[in-house]
Amino acid sequence: MLSDLDRLMRERELDALIVPMHEALHPSFRWITRGAKVTRGYAIKLTGRDPILISYPMERDEAAATGLATRLIHDFGYDAIFKSAPNGIAAYADFFDVVLRELGAESSLAIVGNLPFPLYLGIAEGLETKSWRVWRGSDDLVQLARKRKEPWEIAAIRSVGERTEQVVDRVREVLRSSTIDGDHLVHDGRTLTLGDLKRLVSREISRLGMLEDHDTILSQGRDAGIPHSRGDADAIVRPGVPIVLDIFPADRESGYFFDLTRTFCAGPIPEELRRIHADVLEAFELARESMRAGTLASSYQTLVCDFFEQRGYATTRSNPATLEGYVHSLGHGVGLDVHEKPFFGLAATNRDEIEIGDIVTIEPGLYFPDRELGVRIEDTLVVGEDGRVETLCRSSRGLNP
Repeated sequence: MLSDLDRLMRERELDALIVPMHEALHPSFRWITRGAKVTRGYAIKLTGRDPILISYPMERDEAAATGLATRLIHDFGYDAIFKSAPNGIAAYADFFDVVLRELGAESSLAIVGNLPFPLYLGIAEGLETKSWRVWRGSDDLVQLARKRKEPWEIAAIRSVGERTEQVVDRVREVLRSSTIDGDHLVHDGRTLTLGDLKRLVSREISRLGMLEDHDTILSQGRDAGIPHSRGDADAIVRPGVPIVLDIFPADRESGYFFDLTRTFCAGPIPEELRRIHADVLEAFELARESMRAGTLASSYQTLVCDFFEQRGYATTRSNPATLEGYVHSLGHGVGLDVHEKPFFGLAATNRDEIEIGDIVTIEPGLYFPDRELGVRIEDTLVVGEDGRVETLCRSSRGLNP
């Protein structure tokens, strides 16, 4: 219970906890096992050899369905190890020691993926006492390998994109068919709310064989001016204010994501909104037309910061603490995580390159919450064999639904 947490912290003389949140679906394991539908297991990859999937007996058929070579945990003395070890961490270290030696590993290894940190830190230390060299680098090697996509992965993401566009089409239809009644929209005889649109989005995502991994961003006015505000479901949909729809569903079977953002305005479009939207669209097109394989992803963040600053907008480069103007980076990779390499940020440590086979987003935006303004335009794109980017989106980027 949450009420127990303070007592537990006091007993340990702790002032604070940091609880990180990471992407779901354990994408590194899912990727290397090609979507194994198991709840527990271990993929072991030796240099120059295909992965081997070690599973628990209850899921042996699901493991075999991957087409990978499979072994059961009991093939490596799992029961005896866990009965004799002094604790779980020591047992896992002993278990992996047996697995690695039997499979032919020699002296070094890396542990990657979404891991329970205390457990695997202890396992790594335990393996080091058994003369293994455990890699302590900062990158997840599987995440690096996932960056460039195979043709079948591109096809899977393209399929998610086609269905995502269908969801957006339904939102457009509702907005277009609504009428303006004073300060609100009316649809099917009743006042339209953001919650109505959110429920529509959720239903359509599910109907089309996808999952809403996190709550879709559907916000308007001031909330649209805060990039990751999910919006107020009880708010009535108002004419003349921007509505930001940022939708990022995953395929229910493959786990691959798509990411698409459009900004709409129902009814008359205020001139200030029209001007800001035009600047965001120009920044989007500038980045899309300029992007080439073999260049640093961060160079396009620099390009768009240059553009916006020349137009008089604050950026996170000119003022890292700004809450108005261009307040985020240009984009990110998309795959089994909705946010993965390459990243576009300007940190000195970011050396991510645009490469053939990358799937990336381009998503410039401008935000002014106190003026009830927020605009973002986002496509998901693939870097083709010619080194240029091709959008996987078909829909208009205009303000009119």
